[in-house]
Amino acid sequence: MIDENTYHRIARRAAELEAWLELEAPYARFDQRHLDAHTPEQAYWHLGYQRALSDVLSAIRDGTGGSVGTASPSPQAGPDE
Repeated sequence: MIDENTYHRIARRAAELEAWLELEAPYARFDQRHLDAHTPEQAYWHLGYQRALSDVLSAIRDGTGGSVGTASPSPQAGPDE
C-alpha cells in the first residue's frame, strides 16, 4: 500500500506537469506526434514514460523522490525564421 505522503508527492508532481504543459506546450495534447512510429517524439515519449514509472516505483518502494528536481533546463530557442 502506498503511504499518504508519497501519494500526495506524486499527485503534486502530476499537477505541476499539467500546469507546465498547459503553459509551455498546449499543442502537445492535440498533436499526438508521439504516436508516429519511428520518430524522435515517440522515442522521447517512451523515455519519459519509462523514467516516470521508475520514479513512481522508487517512491513506493522507499519513499524517495526518484529523479524529481534533477532535470536540466533546455536552452532557450531562438526566433523562428
